[in-house]
Amino acid sequence: MILPYQHILAWAESGGIDPFDPALVNPASIDLRIGSRIISLDMPGGELDCYTIDLWPGKPILATTVERINLPADLAGAVYLKSSWARRGLDHALAGWVDPGFCGQLTLELHAHRPLAICSGAPVIQLVLMRLSEPTNKPYQGRYQNQAGPTRAR
Repeated sequence: MILPYQHILAWAESGGIDPFDPALVNPASIDLRIGSRIISLDMPGGELDCYTIDLWPGKPILATTVERINLPADLAGAVYLKSSWARRGLDHALAGWVDPGFCGQLTLELHAHRPLAICSGAPVIQLVLMRLSEPTNKPYQGRYQNQAGPTRAR
């Protein structure tokens, strides 16, 4: 079952997301904002801190969400690019599953089909939350647990 507005609001207000802005809650999703730290995947070292993120075709980046999420054992999430950004030429690589029990900022791999700029703090993706039929006995404890900032593959 996909969570509706009122359940997303209750989850967020109970510590599910930090920082939390109720204005970002939609009928069946919550917008997440892009942070200022990025990793350029085609530049050695490549970690930058910037207010405006310039994207170019063929130059993918890893970015992070402003928000840190905390999923309990009975919630899973799916991350989708907001359609307004897709219409501008942005693309999000399809690594958009968030397991129950995950805690941390989300890393996003972003690609541009044409040059574009994104200001940090812009709502770029939306998180859809789904309730499991019962809490999992094996919540996420993987290598990206508690990640902060954009994180390269480990």
